[in-house]
Amino acid sequence: MAGFRLTKDNCEDIGFAKSCLLAGVVTFDEFKQWLFWVVENESEVPAYFWDIIDLQESYEFKPLRIMGFNPYWLHNDDEDAALDGIGFKRWSNFASDSISRTEALQKLAKNPHIEERFRAAFPFIEL
Repeated sequence: MAGFRLTKDNCEDIGFAKSCLLAGVVTFDEFKQWLFWVVENESEVPAYFWDIIDLQESYEFKPLRIMGFNPYWLHNDDEDAALDGIGFKRWSNFASDSISRTEALQKLAKNPHIEERFRAAFPFIEL
């Protein structure tokens, strides 16, 4: 995979990774591992990558301050719920404020492209 979308005007990939982090679907260490993976697979990365890699704790990750914008990925409510489904699939102690385990896993089953995207974005994580 090359041609990652990492800029303010085209931030779909960093936005998806950030959403995975904020939802608790990936750990901060896994998020940083994603950053390193992008560095290895992309010819040029934004300078903010190094600022994030230097962070020690997830609470230090303030996208607007560090990156100059707040990255996002375009998705609907069902896809957001499907992302929680990945969290429930990965972690026995995963919790969501917005959806039950059963509902989230059903949304994931109905939106298999979310799991495909997760696997493509985080190929180093076993599901």
